Parts: sequence; structure tokens; C-alpha cells
Amino acid sequence: METTPLLEKVSPGTKVNVKSLVINNIIVCLLASGTHIYMPVMSQYIYHRVADSVFGNDTRIKNFTVLAPCFQNTSDEGYRLQEKAQQIASTKLWQYSSTSAGIAVFSNIILGSYSDIIGRKFLFLCPMAGHLLRNAMTAVIIHWRLDLNYFFLATGVDGLLGGGWGFMLATMAYTADHTPPEQSRSLNIVILECVIGLSESFASTATGYFIQNTGFFYPSLTSAAVTLFDMLLVVCFIESAKPTDSNDKESSKSLLHGMRNITDIYFGGTVLKRAIFWLGLCVFFFSSLSDEGGSNIDTLFFMNLPFCWSPEKMGIYDTISTVVRKTFGVAIVRLLQCCCSDITMGMLGLISNAGGEMLFAFASVEWMLYLGYPGVAIVGFLPTPMARSILSKQLPSNRQGAIFASLAVVQALCSVVAAVLYNNIYQVTVTFWRGAVYMSYAATNGIALIVFIVMAILIQKQRKSTALQINVN
Repeated sequence: METTPLLEKVSPGTKVNVKSLVINNIIVCLLASGTHIYMPVMSQYIYHRVADSVFGNDTRIKNFTVLAPCFQNTSDEGYRLQEKAQQIASTKLWQYSSTSAGIAVFSNIILGSYSDIIGRKFLFLCPMAGHLLRNAMTAVIIHWRLDLNYFFLATGVDGLLGGGWGFMLATMAYTADHTPPEQSRSLNIVILECVIGLSESFASTATGYFIQNTGFFYPSLTSAAVTLFDMLLVVCFIESAKPTDSNDKESSKSLLHGMRNITDIYFGGTVLKRAIFWLGLCVFFFSSLSDEGGSNIDTLFFMNLPFCWSPEKMGIYDTISTVVRKTFGVAIVRLLQCCCSDITMGMLGLISNAGGEMLFAFASVEWMLYLGYPGVAIVGFLPTPMARSILSKQLPSNRQGAIFASLAVVQALCSVVAAVLYNNIYQVTVTFWRGAVYMSYAATNGIALIVFIVMAILIQKQRKSTALQINVN
């Protein structure tokens, strides 16, 4: 008979520390802006370089300084070359993503192992340094028109220092440090996700105009400058204090002990408790899969037939879509919290997201894109923050770094899987159904929904068992 409590004694935490959360959101806002200046620059620059190589001496491409022309006549030789350029660019993009994410899987295991011991400031600075080096190296590659293989070095360094996944580990753990494990934590995690989305969207719009008017170099240089400034804010305003439940004895423990601290979450405790954590991890994996694989494919999808969008138009769409989802979405979450659990909101988000993806799959005119995102998928961003919140609430404050570390590793792994899986689906289907990849996104959300339902049943069982234990005692 199992004697371990079904639910660990969770530290009640302190009151919401508004000042720390505001500082955290400012830092996240700046880094997300810098990152979303970098991302469209990289994907569009690579497509431009590949198209330039594929078209060779074709005089029509020489009139385009930042993009290849968008051929719509299928009998034109340029249309065939355009298809080839998309396939090559797609391959290169997933290779770079896989390099960064593959390395980050291992670096985040190490970062995560010490996450509850070394203090939060180092957790912020390490992945931010990787972003700074990546952005600066990208500016160098663009300025001197170096071989595209140098992007393996830039993305590899970023992954080695934790990448965006390591930064999410830091900011989510910091948020958990300054919120009690109640509804306020769920709301603050959602707000954090919304700050990221809104920052990215405004940066995307600005970058569209920036690329259109100046080319690729100055936007890439700007992304490096923004990241450097953000690091200075971390140095000045983020405290180095360790979580409240940690102690000096823990600080001297080995890397092996830190890794055991993570694995114990999934292999310790009762069968029911382990099942909940594993199911939560699966929900997070499938929810993150389409998010991690989408941005580069979206760029290729919008740039080519039937839309032929410019960088400026892509930026405007991204801003409208994100602003509507993340502003109205937060209001909807606040209303839903009055009558719904985190799990219910997560499931609604998956249904919403799948509907939006299916509209994208069959989109042939622009209004269908807007109806999909932000329309049908208005709360489609909820599954990952809800999964984070549910798992975080199951643990005390000195285990928050460990749980977010495991999620950072899974998210990095998602990037590898998504880059290979979805880019290859796009390559195979681009010549006869460009939107097929979005149906695969919808199917992934369907799998996550099924796992979420099973997890909801087990959590309900856990609550009943815990209440019974309290009554007996």
C-alpha cells in the first residue's frame, strides 16, 4: 500500500509581488521584440539567398532587393524555380532550427539541474547571451554575404547557452517565485505569454517595414542591440536570490543531484501522481509541437502563391492577429476563470487552435486567414500556459525550477521534431496542396485534447483522494 501523499505539500508562496512581475514582463517584452526582429530577417534572408542562387542570371529576380518575385503562371519556368527555391529554403530552415534545439535539449538539462540552486539572474543571462551572439553573428553573415552554413554556428551557439527555451525556463520560474499557487499564478503565466505575443507582433510589423526600406542588415543589427540592452536591465534589476525553500546545503549539491531533482518529479511519488505529471508533459509536448514548427512555414506560405505577401504585409497581419488574440484572449481567460478550471481552459484552447489551423489548410483568399487567426483561434494560445500552470501548482516553490526545466527540455525537443516533421510535410505537399501541413497541426492538437481529457479525469480522482485523506486525519 502506497503511503506517499497524493499531492506534495505545496508552499503557499508569498503575495503577488507586482514590482518583480512588472520588471519580468519588461525584460520579456524586450527579448521577445529582439527575437521577433531576428526571426523574419533570418527566414526571409535565407529564402532570398536561395532564390537568388536558384534563379541564377534570370533578370526578373534582379529587380527584387529583398524577395524573389511571386510567379502565378504555372506554365512559366519561373514558377517551377520558385517551387524549388521554397523546398531548398524549407530544408535549410529546419536544419538550422534542429541544430539549435538539438543542442539546447542537453544544455537545458544542465541549466535546469541547477535552476533552483544558482539563483534566477544567471538563468536569465545565460540564454540571453546566446541570443546576443546569434543575432550579432547573423548581422555579420548578412553584411559580408557569407556562406549560409555559418548559420549553423550562430544557431548552435544559441542552443549551447539555452536558447529561447532556457529563457522561458528562467522567466516562468521567476513568475512562480513571485505568485502564490492559486488562480493568480495561472493568470500571470497567461499574461506573460500575452506580453510575449504582443511584443513579437509589434516587432514583426516594424521589421516588415524595416526590411522593405533598408534590407536585412540593419534589422539584424537592431535585434542584437535590443538584446544587449535587455541584458543590462537583468544585471541591474533582477535579484540573484534563490527560491525561498532552497538552502546552503542544496547549493553544494552536484549536477547529478540536480538532474535527479528533475527526474524525481516523473518517477517519484504515487502511481497516480506520476501519471498526472507524465500526461501533463505529453499535453505540453503536443501543444508546443505546432507552435514550434509554425513560424518558418508561415513565412513561406504567405510569401508565395496564392497570397504573394511582402514583408510589410506579413508584419501587419501578424500584428493584427496577435493583438486581437492576446488582448481579447486575456479578457476571455479572466471571465473563464470564474467558471472553468485550468484544464477546461486548456481544452477550449486546443479546440480553438485546431479550428483555426483547418481554416488555414483550405485558405485561398486573405479573409480566410483572418477568420482562422485571430477569429476561430482566438484562445488557441491557452494550452501551453495552462499546462505549465497545472504542473507548477503540483509542486512547492523549491521545485519550480525543476518542473520548468523539464518543460524547457521538452520544448527544445519539440523544435527538433517539429522542424523535421512539418517542414518535410510542407516540402512533399507544396506542389499540390500548400495547406496540408496545417491539417497536420490540427491533428496534433486533437491528440493533445485526448490526453488532456484523460489528465482531467486523473486530477479529479486525485482531489477526491486528497479530500478523503484530510477527512480521515
